[in-house]
Amino acid sequence: MIVSIFKKNYFAQFILLIVLPIVLWFVAFVNPPQIFVNPKADMPLYDALIYILPHQGFLPVFLAFLLVIGQGFLVNYIFTSYQLTRKTSYFPAFIYILLMSSDYRVMTMSSLLLANTFLLLTIIAFLKCYNKSEGLDEIFLSTFLLAIASLFYSPLVLLMIWIWVGLFNFKIYKWRSFFVSIFGFLTPYVVLMVYYYLTDQSDLIMTFISDHFAILPSFDFLNQPIQIVYMIYLMLFLAIPGYLRSATVRYDQKLSVRKRVSTLLLYVIISILPFLYDLSNPTMSFIFAPVLAYMLTVFFFTIKRNIYSDLFILILAILTVVKIFVNC
Repeated sequence: MIVSIFKKNYFAQFILLIVLPIVLWFVAFVNPPQIFVNPKADMPLYDALIYILPHQGFLPVFLAFLLVIGQGFLVNYIFTSYQLTRKTSYFPAFIYILLMSSDYRVMTMSSLLLANTFLLLTIIAFLKCYNKSEGLDEIFLSTFLLAIASLFYSPLVLLMIWIWVGLFNFKIYKWRSFFVSIFGFLTPYVVLMVYYYLTDQSDLIMTFISDHFAILPSFDFLNQPIQIVYMIYLMLFLAIPGYLRSATVRYDQKLSVRKRVSTLLLYVIISILPFLYDLSNPTMSFIFAPVLAYMLTVFFFTIKRNIYSDLFILILAILTVVKIFVNC
């Protein structure tokens, strides 16, 4: 039923996209969680923001709610504008919202939630590089946006590897392209360092480097049975089959689609690095959410019988609801 709606019924899709997040976030609206602060990975821009916002209450929850909804539609725009998914379906937005609403503790402002906004803009800019001899403007913009994202959530600096691997995938080999990528990424950091210097906070530069780029992985995130079940189900029954199906289906598409799908699949592989970098953070799986939304859309839409797709989605929704109530 659910998959059928997102294949055919345009109006019902909007109803689901309104009802789903309200239902999942209802507990957070009634009993707002404390704003999520992770001193290991939260960065200057996020620190500045939470200094202004109240650490608990309706406002940060409502702002986070709006961000998740907005990001869901932005995810949908990325995939439809590059002809990766159907233009008449909002299923990627549905999956993204479901994934980003899987934990009560982070149903408020968090560093990775804010970083994801700039990460999505990074993906938009970088996918435009395809079929351009150098794509210097797009490369600069994508790495500049990635750097801003990393100032909200530091582990995202590791996604520079994805940018460089992606340039080879797009057959952009010129040294200027790689130089521009470094220049674009360093620009926000140079501005930050200059700000620290001009405001007589030079000591923060070394603290900035030592505190945020020397983190050993922790496996504290596996401290709940429901979390273990959720992660195993998401990875083994959805993510891996979705990855394999996306890799297979792309061969039936035109070259531009194949190249962009390959770049998204590379993103999944490289994202394992920032994922491992901050395992103790309950938001760490949000890193995968944008591309997972694509892979699961392909996976569910290519299953011949909708009843099986609906069953997979129902199980994911049930696990999500249980995880929300366990942590509230």
